[in-house]
Amino acid sequence: IIFSILLTLGMVSCKKDENQVMFEGGTAPVLTASASTINLAFANADNQAVKLSWTNPDYRFNTGISSHDVNYVVEIDIAGAGFNSANKQSVAVSRDLTVAFTIGQFNDYLLNQLLLVPGVPRDVEVRVKASMGTLGAGTLYSNVLRYTVTPYAIPPKVTPPASGKLYI
Repeated sequence: IIFSILLTLGMVSCKKDENQVMFEGGTAPVLTASASTINLAFANADNQAVKLSWTNPDYRFNTGISSHDVNYVVEIDIAGAGFNSANKQSVAVSRDLTVAFTIGQFNDYLLNQLLLVPGVPRDVEVRVKASMGTLGAGTLYSNVLRYTVTPYAIPPKVTPPASGKLYI
């Protein structure tokens, strides 16, 4: 009986010491761009189309500012789709606060991912999604930038014959 009483008292008197870390939130990133327009032309495919920059979301916990790695995804979608279209382009950017796209890259996203028609102007929207870890905890979205773009058709590549002369 005495052993049972001591065992019960020992279990009741134990206090669990722990420091619970609680997520308190963060600040949505502010997205800015190096250009207000994006002009697409095959002749300039290797030139920079736009450089995007955004602020750190400063994720906070009750123990202070987070030291976790933040994952960023640049999302490009057709205007008005709310970044919910099946063809939305998502470009992962790990830990950097900037990313630059060449004209060729941006045109490729428009043609092959968003499936836009070459030569037809369309409005597209760009934003940044920030999250912590691989599970996407604490997801925050930046402001949206809007561009009117006209994708170009990529000219066919023709290999000249061995003679060096091509007849059409």
